[in-house]
Amino acid sequence: MSGRVHQEDETKLHGTTYEARQLIPFEFDYIGLTYTGDNLTTVVYKTGGSGGTTVATLTLAYTGSVLDSVTRT
Repeated sequence: MSGRVHQEDETKLHGTTYEARQLIPFEFDYIGLTYTGDNLTTVVYKTGGSGGTTVATLTLAYTGSVLDSVTRT
């Protein structure tokens, strides 16, 4: 599985366009998902499988069930 993202790929969030490469790392082979209730709250991208090196983490913030923000670290 390759996590490569084409540089032309874009995603929309609250009317603002972001290039996918700004949020998703170019290479990964594992994605870990964490939910709080029905809401996806954390996405962890790693190389080297589930015990490997974290290359990016997305933290999703909600008001109720409405996605307010996505922060990459």
